[in-house]
Amino acid sequence: MRPHTEILIIAATENELAPLKNDLPGAGEGFRISATGAGKVSAALATLELIQQKRPDWIIQIGCAGAYPGSGLTPCDAAIANLEIFADEGVEAPGGFLSMEDIELPQATRGEDRVFNEIPVHAPAKETLEAIRSSIGSEARIEAGRFCTVSSGSGTDAAAASIEKTWAPLAESMEGAAAALVAWKHGIRFSEIRGISNMAGHRNREGWKISEACEIADRVLRSWLELEKAGS
Repeated sequence: MRPHTEILIIAATENELAPLKNDLPGAGEGFRISATGAGKVSAALATLELIQQKRPDWIIQIGCAGAYPGSGLTPCDAAIANLEIFADEGVEAPGGFLSMEDIELPQATRGEDRVFNEIPVHAPAKETLEAIRSSIGSEARIEAGRFCTVSSGSGTDAAAASIEKTWAPLAESMEGAAAALVAWKHGIRFSEIRGISNMAGHRNREGWKISEACEIADRVLRSWLELEKAGS
């Protein structure tokens, strides 16, 4: 991590930020922490405002998410994005789902580059991921992979299966790709860490592990930041 790097840490809700605010030393000295509100539009608008105000070098989104059945993840595990996807932006056609690229409508351009449903993000290097896993130990599984962002969460097994078949993701949220898109447009490094609070599919909120998911996301974040600092 370069000296004087300004890091903006965002989450949809204050509850998702609570463990970080309790644990992260030196907040205000190179760190800015802010809740954006839930959903794609709130995340995009708030992220843009924060970029304009704070001019960060690195944006990191944390919080909780649902894991898809094929991910191998379970509640209280954690995932790090290596790609963010607008999973339901496109057209539900008679022959199946058509992505934004299928219908030739880019969501954003930057110079000659265009993005459609898939938004590039910054993921830890393989050795950094292994070091993060070592710091967490056997308490939680930590995986890096594709994340999906949706407007309507997968509250049925059929909805989760449809998205999983199309995109093969690890985790689902309602904000990640929107914040990532704004960061990409402005040429700012963006990363995302999600603790797993529940499984995508049949909705059973009584069994969700939201506080535990936020805690593990916080621990993964702090481990990554410590490794970045040590390597600077």
